[in-house]
Amino acid sequence: MNELDHRFTGVGADLMKGIQVCHPASATFLSEEFLRKVAINYKIQMKSEEILVAKNFLARKKETSTTPDMLSVYRLLDYDMFPTLKAIFHVTLTIPVSSCSCEQSFSALRYLRTWLMSTMGQDRLNHLAVLSIEKNTLDGIEHMKSSTDLLPPPKN
Repeated sequence: MNELDHRFTGVGADLMKGIQVCHPASATFLSEEFLRKVAINYKIQMKSEEILVAKNFLARKKETSTTPDMLSVYRLLDYDMFPTLKAIFHVTLTIPVSSCSCEQSFSALRYLRTWLMSTMGQDRLNHLAVLSIEKNTLDGIEHMKSSTDLLPPPKN
């Protein structure tokens, strides 16, 4: 619990609340207070009038169809009508993915390192770590056609 309090205090807590107010099931859906904090953090010029119009627009859309998640609301918002809200929703939809994928990468590397350390030598472990880190470069290299390319030429 202390770790969560430490990670999500200050700006982090405001961003989490900003993400929450973008979800249509939230009691504070499109709350200007928290949307403004997200907008300030990402230097987006938010307009109060845009939020009022969006609330009315989405309330009418909710009568005819359901808006169960943030992505459906994002798709409903037209960029020409709601440029700042569209930008805020874009940010709030990408924040969780970017932070989780980074943590997953480090977790996978830590797991790989632990497993490999118990099964092989440090030298090979270092080479595999470099291959994992430089995966994009490795993908661009043309692979050898056969394992005989690795062997030295036969001596006569």
